[in-house]
Amino acid sequence: LPTTSSISISPTSATTTTKSKPRQTTCLPRPRSRPPKHTVRTTIFTDCITLFGYPSRGGFIVLERADAVDFDFLNLSRLNPPSTRATDPKAEDEFCRRLLLLGAKWFDSESRYGFMARVREGEYSAVRDLECGKQPELTLGERRWVEIGWPSEPARGLWVGEWDTNLPGILEEDWQVPTDAARLTLATNMDERCEILKAMGANFYKSLDEYEGGAYLRAWQTKWEGDVEPLEQTWEKE
Repeated sequence: LPTTSSISISPTSATTTTKSKPRQTTCLPRPRSRPPKHTVRTTIFTDCITLFGYPSRGGFIVLERADAVDFDFLNLSRLNPPSTRATDPKAEDEFCRRLLLLGAKWFDSESRYGFMARVREGEYSAVRDLECGKQPELTLGERRWVEIGWPSEPARGLWVGEWDTNLPGILEEDWQVPTDAARLTLATNMDERCEILKAMGANFYKSLDEYEGGAYLRAWQTKWEGDVEPLEQTWEKE
């Protein structure tokens, strides 16, 4: 018998006698393409929903913490929230006008909104830029926490819950957002929201013209230029 040292196996023979297993592949869904910039209507997070509006005169309108009552007021589907803005600037303007009536904020640009969001989250660089003057101070409208209720007829008028926040540069330490503000999410319609706002100490106005607070409720009639920078144009000029 030959010794072990005399046995040799060539690479060729090893390759021909070994069968390779079929390669297994996993089919992954193709990533969805993102909609064009300045067209997103609804963003759904794990704990809240945000609606966006794009007025033809410029700027970026944002309603955070949108709930079912807001969707009904805006005539939006709660089962299939819209993903993109209106294709017609006039229709979009009308949506923006109603969005403001719910306490939405009108930022000069998307980047300004992003900056404010970073400040709210306590991002060090954003807070530093604000405190050292590298970025303009937050306007009253940007920093206020606002909730609006429109009672059904014949009551008319509106309830406005408007409080300062703990963002840098606190203006009203004794008028901060109520600790039970989450009660508002229990309202199933505008009248219930109004009752909750009333219990929270909100103010009642007989008409929108009487309101002179710091929110953007009447901004559609008054805001024609930016507060801290030029209004960002989100529509192509014809």
